[in-house]
Amino acid sequence: MNYFLAQALNNQWANHRLLNACAQLSEAEYVAHRTGFFPSIQATLCHILEVDRYYLTALEGDRDGQIKDFSEVLPFAQLMQSQAQTDQRLVAYCESLREKDLARCVDLVRVDGVVRERIDRLLLHLFEHQIHHRGQVHGMLSGTDLKPPQLDEFFLDCDRRFRQNEERALQLDEEHVWRNLPA
Repeated sequence: MNYFLAQALNNQWANHRLLNACAQLSEAEYVAHRTGFFPSIQATLCHILEVDRYYLTALEGDRDGQIKDFSEVLPFAQLMQSQAQTDQRLVAYCESLREKDLARCVDLVRVDGVVRERIDRLLLHLFEHQIHHRGQVHGMLSGTDLKPPQLDEFFLDCDRRFRQNEERALQLDEEHVWRNLPA
């Protein structure tokens, strides 16, 4: 199984589900000050996108591109579109992975210099980061009138009926989720 592709597809689906829930918020609720690592749903969602873009740029081998300031504060519609595009980039990247790629290192441009990280470890870090901050948005949604979406699923057969519409919207074929990592 290509674990990284499965994680990227689950990430895409979870972001889709979370952002569709957030789309029901008023602008005031979206930008309202809330308790969390970042002070609003908007700031947290923008941070998720910022970090996704930074690490994807590194994974794609673009050292100069990492210097770009990714910390935009975006209106919700633009954020939603940008996150969907970034999620698709991550899926495409993970689809292209070969077993031999996982131990290869990429450069990360940091404030204090360039460091090298293995691709497999960097991807695991990225997925953990996304899960962590989506959970914070989920908690913030609990302070609104919206019911936070279910995010703690991973393509279980018994739950398929609950996600069929989302899978159609994403054109997600679950056989694709479970395909093997090419040698």
